[in-house]
Amino acid sequence: MQSNNLKNSVTLDEVFTLFVNKNEEFKSMELNALLRFYVKMQTPKVRPDTIDMYLDHLGDMINFFNAHRVYETKHINQDIIDKFVSFSKFKNNKNITINKRIGILTAMLKRTAEAGLITMPVYKYKKLKETPAKIEIVTPESVVKILAQIDRMKFSHQAIIYILLTTGIRRNEVVNLKMKNIDFKHKSIYMDFTKNGKPRFCYFGEKLEKLLLLLISKNKQDNPYLFQSPHKSKPHLSKGSVSSMLNKLKKDLGIDILSSHRFRHLYATQLLRNGADIFSVKELMGHQRLEITQRYIDFTNEEIKENNFKYNPLNNFE
Repeated sequence: MQSNNLKNSVTLDEVFTLFVNKNEEFKSMELNALLRFYVKMQTPKVRPDTIDMYLDHLGDMINFFNAHRVYETKHINQDIIDKFVSFSKFKNNKNITINKRIGILTAMLKRTAEAGLITMPVYKYKKLKETPAKIEIVTPESVVKILAQIDRMKFSHQAIIYILLTTGIRRNEVVNLKMKNIDFKHKSIYMDFTKNGKPRFCYFGEKLEKLLLLLISKNKQDNPYLFQSPHKSKPHLSKGSVSSMLNKLKKDLGIDILSSHRFRHLYATQLLRNGADIFSVKELMGHQRLEITQRYIDFTNEEIKENNFKYNPLNNFE
């Protein structure tokens, strides 16, 4: 839930009129006003979905603070931070989510304090221990089911399935692919929209190539996106449209695990099982840190270990 009126425009002059205390020793701002300014400050630096993430997480935190009579930055202290953490745990939020929200709040306060707008509130936060996310993949049996039915699907849906399956790129990266960035000679797609903002390539084979050519021939050429939205107000399909398509497919085929991210997990684990080196997988996945890619090696090693005990020859003699 976003805090009310967070996207209203605000000028620098208006920001300074919102100071509750303007003396040199201590500066404080109303929290919603601070968030509006922070969004304006960060908009040229980050992607739109990052701004949306700020609004979602910080908006929820501000609503919690307001409910506890914390309206300005000068009211933020150790007690309200501890209360927010306890409330989040009570609501069964994961530790990784709690850490993320406190981190986003701290970053906003520090950056606006460095800009001279507020005095940095004093509190300490020790990151909660995070449980590594369980890696779940689309099973080979599910992939066989999907491919057996894929010719009955819309061309755009077929192309999305093959892209997810054979490139491992993220859902948001899929819907932002542009036709001009497809190189059929080298069978590559230049992705200028990625999670970390660093452009990279993904690659496609013969089956996907035919679908891409067919899809482009049917697309409107005045719209640059590969997966075009039927709505005039939106140039490309939304992330939600991809999820809805996969959820319907999951229900229709009776598949237990199916999502764009599970396809991504499948892609990474299959690369490693087939002998790809971890550095190549890191680049193909668009990971910023090697430690993230390492999780997939740990997963495949654990699977090998389980198979050792499950199929060990000694089992035949006991």
